[in-house]
Amino acid sequence: MCGLYALFLVTSLFDPNPLDLNTANFRQLSALPGIGPARANAIIDYRDNISTFLNLGELVYVSGLGPGTVAAIEPYVTVVTAEPPRITGHYLEESAPVDTVLTVVFLDVGNGDAILLSSGGERILLDGGPPGEPGIRAPVVHRLLQAGVNSVDAVLFTHPHADHIGGIADVIALFQVRSLFDPGIDHATPVYEHLLETALEHGCAYGLLEQGDTIRLGEQVVITVTRLERSLSVNEASAVFLVELGNFSMLVTGDIEIETIRGMTRDATPVTVMKVPHHGSRTSLFPPWSRRASPMLAVFCVGRDNPFGHPHPAVVEDWASTGARVLRTDLLGNIFLHTDGKRLSVSYRQWGM
Repeated sequence: MCGLYALFLVTSLFDPNPLDLNTANFRQLSALPGIGPARANAIIDYRDNISTFLNLGELVYVSGLGPGTVAAIEPYVTVVTAEPPRITGHYLEESAPVDTVLTVVFLDVGNGDAILLSSGGERILLDGGPPGEPGIRAPVVHRLLQAGVNSVDAVLFTHPHADHIGGIADVIALFQVRSLFDPGIDHATPVYEHLLETALEHGCAYGLLEQGDTIRLGEQVVITVTRLERSLSVNEASAVFLVELGNFSMLVTGDIEIETIRGMTRDATPVTVMKVPHHGSRTSLFPPWSRRASPMLAVFCVGRDNPFGHPHPAVVEDWASTGARVLRTDLLGNIFLHTDGKRLSVSYRQWGM
């Protein structure tokens, strides 16, 4: 038996026709250098349950395959596949709604997330951006005031890192916030403790989010916690919110990275708007998920000239390759979306701080 396997291995490696990753069977894949049964199963699971391979570079996204292993098998494999059609059936008509039901504002707060949702006279803030400099209110306060906002009904946040919660204490203190919803991710820091103390001081109701929870905004908008995994690292544990109104859908992803994204890919469905995870960090790049989400708009919440190199060019290119229109707060300022669930309009506004 061992002799037959060795003979198959030798003939496979010297076959002038490379193996097509999208059709090769378990035995053929197992015979490749450095693959073996476990990695062969991982390749098959990836192509059958996550995505067919569009190029050899996608091998690096298979669990257990590092760059070295990929380089070793590249001479013996190829990809034969047709480019998948772009999914656009979920796109909304891009025009001004006759009667706006939901307004979404991606606030330009630097390298952080702060998204204001307004509907039916109610307002919810998703994340609050970074804190202000000593003696200066947080950037989110200035943006809300410039937008003419004088009250916020509730604040939800994805995870307790400072660039997502640093401005919330100021918002609670100044904008009559009635409710604070916390994903309950363990991360004891002075910024987080100050937020909780401020909420208590101002009599703000406190709620702990759980996966599957829904929160209504006005009569028609529903916000659902579609993923919340507290056992992971703080970024990966980020609560993921799905905002829905009619045919409009928006995924707010916090700072999730590839481990969480990989787990979401199997069940991913198209959305109208994607808030790109982790400010476009390279650690959020997973092309099969981008293709399945196939958003009409991909929004990057990112600071100008930030020291982290966000967004990574490969991430911008990946979302653009899905057909999405890429929007960035560092280039456009505040990004406004107006929708009635059927139509969608987009505008921008830059204000000096």
